Amino acid sequence: MTKFLKKWFQIFKNSGIKFFEENPFKHSASTAYFTIFSLPAIGLVAITLAGYFYEDDVVRTQFLNQINQLMGETSSEQIDSLLSSATVQTDRVLFQIIGIGTLLFSATTVFISLQDSLNTIWSIKSKPGKGVLKFIINRLLSLAMIAALGFLLLVSLLADTVISFIQTHLKNILEGATIYIIQVMNIAISLGFITLVFAIIFKVLPDAKLKWRDVWVGAFVTTVLFVAGKFALGFYLGTANLTDSYGAAGSFVAILVWVYYSVLILLFGAQVTFIYSKEMGRIILPTGGCCSECY
Repeated sequence: MTKFLKKWFQIFKNSGIKFFEENPFKHSASTAYFTIFSLPAIGLVAITLAGYFYEDDVVRTQFLNQINQLMGETSSEQIDSLLSSATVQTDRVLFQIIGIGTLLFSATTVFISLQDSLNTIWSIKSKPGKGVLKFIINRLLSLAMIAALGFLLLVSLLADTVISFIQTHLKNILEGATIYIIQVMNIAISLGFITLVFAIIFKVLPDAKLKWRDVWVGAFVTTVLFVAGKFALGFYLGTANLTDSYGAAGSFVAILVWVYYSVLILLFGAQVTFIYSKEMGRIILPTGGCCSECY
């Protein structure tokens, strides 16, 4: 046990040292900036994709519920308003094409920024001469990420249905214990959902070859850090009273602050994944269109 704790202490120590060498605050700030413009488009595309298999209103409500759990009610209401204004409504085919194209471009931009940040954390950069091809591949990968979010929305809806079914049938059998069982199930599903999102990000977005065993360890560590950080950030946003300081823009600032610190946690989790993989003798290697700066 002592050896295990010493190993992880060393991993976190080395991760912290290298993390601050990569200027993570700049990457978090740029990603938070792009997120403000991309979030409505991401939500709209993910909801539309999931809407092919489920009712749009139900999917949208579930999406906003997830946002509410992560960012709070005020941010959820603001994003709901942004989703309504981001809808493409026109009878002109050309304008529809332009609108949908702009929507997809906006939705994928934040993932491009996040990919660049992860590549920096993992000391990977694109090879010269791969500009156009790399641009197309990156946009397609970002679309795949949004499709994955749509799929996770469906999984979340299915999980809620199952929990509701179990709650109905256990109520008469276990009586008072039912509420505790449901709470544990909700926590487990929430943690599993977040871990799966981080695992997909680490596996798909960076230009790197990473073993699944390292992906899951990194995603789990990032989830633990994220959940702890969420409570701390929720306390800060609850006491900072940004509405008084920034007026009508307070909800936007709250989203910006939340994304900024969340990306910091994500990047630190990625750094832990990098160091852990290296400690285990499984070096993270770049893909064909990229090269490594340190190996």
